[in-house]
Amino acid sequence: MYITSAISGTLGMIFFILWVLLVIFTLVSILRNSNVNRDNKLLWIVIILVVPIIGPLVYLFWHSARKPE
Repeated sequence: MYITSAISGTLGMIFFILWVLLVIFTLVSILRNSNVNRDNKLLWIVIILVVPIIGPLVYLFWHSARKPE
């Protein structure tokens, strides 16, 4: 019983740290992107904060797909 709670606590903390890093990385990416206007930046920030895991991933995939070659 103790081992399961220790593992879930440790894994939970690891996933939480990874999520925080993903959100910070995505927010910095949005704010530094000069190709996105102010209204769209605000919209993306709201999406990222309201939809915790899917929001940052959608932005990162969308952003990487729209990069000019």
